[in-house]
Order: sequence, then C-alpha cells, then structure tokens
Amino acid sequence: MRGLYPDNRAVRPTGRLILYHLDSLRMRAGTATDPPTILVTRGVQAHLLELLGIDATRPRWLDTSNRMCEIRV
Repeated sequence: MRGLYPDNRAVRPTGRLILYHLDSLRMRAGTATDPPTILVTRGVQAHLLELLGIDATRPRWLDTSNRMCEIRV
C-alpha cells in the first residue's frame, strides 16, 4: 500500500502503521438534523477507511440492521 510513509513507497501495512494513521481521525458530533461524521484530514486515512469498509458519513453505531444485542421487555 502506498501513502503510509512520506516518500510514498509501497509497504505492507502493519497494525502499528494503520493505527498511527487512524489516530488523528476526528468525529464531528451530530445534531438533531445532521448525523455524526468522521473528519478525514489525509488521503491515506480515506484509503484505510475504504479498505476497512467504513463509511465516514455513516458511523457504525447508527446501523440498526446489524444488532449486536437485543433488549426484550
């Protein structure tokens, strides 16, 4: 993958490199009319989110079709 190092060399991404580049991601809090969004500041972050299957405009916890637990009353 290119873009993990400043000189743009192709390297195999390690967990440490991935977490280093995702560390500076910021979340903009949502309001009543706007959902929360992930603020991407570098292209490599957008590429990593794409590879991980994460949509920056729709955080995972807003997806109600894939429930991890169910509350029954």
